[in-house]
Amino acid sequence: MRTLGVAAILAALTMPALSADLTPSAFRALLDGQDATAVVQSLDENTWNAFLAHVEAGHRGWIDLVPLLAPGTAGSTSESLAITLSRALKANPAGVLSVLAANPYSPTDICGETDSAVSAIEAARFIDEALVKVAAVMDPALSEARDACLYALTDARIAALM
Repeated sequence: MRTLGVAAILAALTMPALSADLTPSAFRALLDGQDATAVVQSLDENTWNAFLAHVEAGHRGWIDLVPLLAPGTAGSTSESLAITLSRALKANPAGVLSVLAANPYSPTDICGETDSAVSAIEAARFIDEALVKVAAVMDPALSEARDACLYALTDARIAALM
């Protein structure tokens, strides 16, 4: 019975029309049935991009999946996930810090990278906004991740302006 459920979810993942209907609980069901690498490899481009869009928008249920999926990423999927988390700092800094606290990424991976496609001024503006958002997170459980992220953001700002 469980195999049938996993098969049905996998079938939905391969159908672009249904990829927008996926939920965090559907991803969790996939992860219950197989390892993260198999799940990530089963995702089509539309589904992966939809997942990334939810994470970038700061949707907590989707951000909570990152520590579960991150071990299954490599190369471009790992890089796109790190960039997306970095962008999500402004939308949901506490959610991103919870990912950092779970240790699938270093603070430099998420808070120290800047988008090379933007100008130095645009990068500095983004970093300034992220600094304010991250500094406002006062959850004691996230204080170590917050402080490490603030340090990495500060370094990234200096590097962006050099």
